[in-house]
Parts: sequence; C-alpha cells; structure tokens
Amino acid sequence: MFRKPVRNRGSDGFSLVELLVAMVLLSIGFLAMGQLFLASIEHSKQGRHDMAALNTANEVLERIRSVPFETAEDLFDGMDTRDSTSIPAEARNWATHFRETVGPTAYAVVNIYDEVDKPGELETGLIEVEVLSTWVERGRERTMRTSSYLVRMGN
Repeated sequence: MFRKPVRNRGSDGFSLVELLVAMVLLSIGFLAMGQLFLASIEHSKQGRHDMAALNTANEVLERIRSVPFETAEDLFDGMDTRDSTSIPAEARNWATHFRETVGPTAYAVVNIYDEVDKPGELETGLIEVEVLSTWVERGRERTMRTSSYLVRMGN
C-alpha cells in the first residue's frame, strides 16, 4: 500500500548534455563577439590614421597660408617629406611631426598648382595647394588627398 512518490521529470535540472550544448552555443556567441571587437579596433585604428593624416595636412596648409602669397609656390611646391632637402625651414618641424603622428612609414608630398599648371581651371591670383599623405596600414599603402585654394588679396 505504500506508493512510490511520482517525480516530475522536468524539475530535476539540466542534464549534462543540455549543459554542454548550452556551453557550446555560448562559446560560439562569445567568439563571434570577439571577432566583432577585433574588427572595431582595426576600424578605429584606421580612423585614427585618417584623422592624423588630415590634421597634419591641414597644419602644412596653415603654414603655407602664413607665408606671403608670392613665395608660397617657390617654398612649398614639390616638398616631399622623404627628401629632407625639399623641405623648407618653415616646414621642417611639421615634416617631423607628420611622421611621428601618422607613423614611421608615412610621407607627404605637397604640390602647388597655378593658372599655368591648370589653364582654364584656375584664375590669376588663385593657387591650389594639394597635400598627398601616404602611409602603410595593415600591409596596404593608403593615400589621402587634401587640397585647398589660396587667393591673392589686394593688387
């Protein structure tokens, strides 16, 4: 007359197989999230390099704006940070700062165009300053072009 108590099989907890399946699924999820974090770190590095190149290019544009209009082309046209003889005294600190900021593989080339170089595009008294910043990132060479126009003021 004594009956064995009936146990509800669903209330015993997890079986070892269920626990292993859950752990495998969680591991896959964590690995996927880890890949996502690694990708975001790489993209943030790329963004940092882009911003550093842009900021340092703007610095040299400001230096060019600070010299008289008539001397800007003679001083800065053809400047290449790989060739120290092409860097005028006004930009030597900038060239060093550029390499330190963007990276050891980085270099910049400054080109200045006037109405002779681009007939029909540029008027007399207007020059285009182009800064090509180049660096190696993740085994690939990247180049960023930054340009600005300068206008002769007055006569």
